[in-house]
Amino acid sequence: MLRHAPPALRSLTYRKLPATLVAIFAYAIMSGFFTQGGVILAPAAAAFGVRVTDAAALFSYLLAGNLVAFLLCLVLFDVLSIRRVLVLAYGAVFAGVAIFATTHAFAIACAAIALIGFGGGVGLSAGAVTISKTYAENRRAVAFLCTDCAFSVAGFIFPAIAAGAIARAMPWQSGYVVVAGVAALVLLAAFGIRFPQTGRAAARAAERATRPDAATIVRVVLFGGALCLYLCGQSTFTLWAPNYLQTVLAVPALDANAIIGKFWGPSIFGLIIAAVVVSRIPARLVLVIAGCAAAGCTLVLASTGSAPTFFAATAAFGFCSTCLYKLMISLGTEQVAAAPPQLVTFLLFAGALGGTIGPALSGRVVHALGLHAAPAMAFVCYAATLVLVVAALVLERTVRPEVPVNALSS
Repeated sequence: MLRHAPPALRSLTYRKLPATLVAIFAYAIMSGFFTQGGVILAPAAAAFGVRVTDAAALFSYLLAGNLVAFLLCLVLFDVLSIRRVLVLAYGAVFAGVAIFATTHAFAIACAAIALIGFGGGVGLSAGAVTISKTYAENRRAVAFLCTDCAFSVAGFIFPAIAAGAIARAMPWQSGYVVVAGVAALVLLAAFGIRFPQTGRAAARAAERATRPDAATIVRVVLFGGALCLYLCGQSTFTLWAPNYLQTVLAVPALDANAIIGKFWGPSIFGLIIAAVVVSRIPARLVLVIAGCAAAGCTLVLASTGSAPTFFAATAAFGFCSTCLYKLMISLGTEQVAAAPPQLVTFLLFAGALGGTIGPALSGRVVHALGLHAAPAMAFVCYAATLVLVVAALVLERTVRPEVPVNALSS
């Protein structure tokens, strides 16, 4: 049947869809490592004999690995193809998981989880570059939202696997081993897939098509700052919510750990709805509405003393907030023509910086002010994110942005 399909459909099927699926799974893999933090925080602290607030820094090393990965990716795509980048990424992941699952030393575990973060970050960057080079602006936002759907699905599945393993007295690192298995399958599939071109020739072509002015740079920096604050707030919430429920609201441990699934589960439906809505109304309007809703939900989380209200607000928070990340990346890449890999990597780096700061900073804040400060810190981050997004969009209206060029138009 595909032989008689229009050429555009055959192009989508044979050229775009397989590479897009790899990009989507790259996000699911990173989510699998990132979203288990709140579930394994207490078991990790007990296993290594450290305080819970000190164990929180473990997940800063995960995102610090992301930071190093994104810095490297500023030049990596100039010299390696996307397929070779994926080999590098998941080779590092396999090594990191093997060390993390067997060590009994906290310092070695920190190094291992940094290596996992490095590999996951390189894979994430490869996925984002694949999307930005495959789709024009009218479809790019939808494609990025699909990767976030995968991130949310993984954020629902893998913490549940980890919680179930812990409840059955299995090793608390079991969830990480499962994610590594998924990465192995994705890497095997990548060897038979055609990816967009990268390298020095592609970089020179993008450079010729890209002449950002000062206003463009300011808008990109504002989007980068918003991404930084967004992931700082999200990592703070997902890391401390189970502990907050157990300690402050007296919720049993098993039910408290389920809060992570309560966040990521509804976000799947929110992202699907956002993808449909963005295909019909401007992404900028969706971004502002979702940002206002996210700030309102975190305000409720910071002020309520009721466990049922906290669970309900968490579900609403997940539903309305997770589309923010990819909408900001998509709109950020639209500010510069041809969206070079360095721009995509900068935006990912900015987000990873916030995610890296979040666990360590929130650990210090909670240690100084108590667990009540954790949801309050999340609210501050989301409110500030909204302010930066609005500032970028206002500036965008005063200076007409450049029109992106699709690198692989069909």
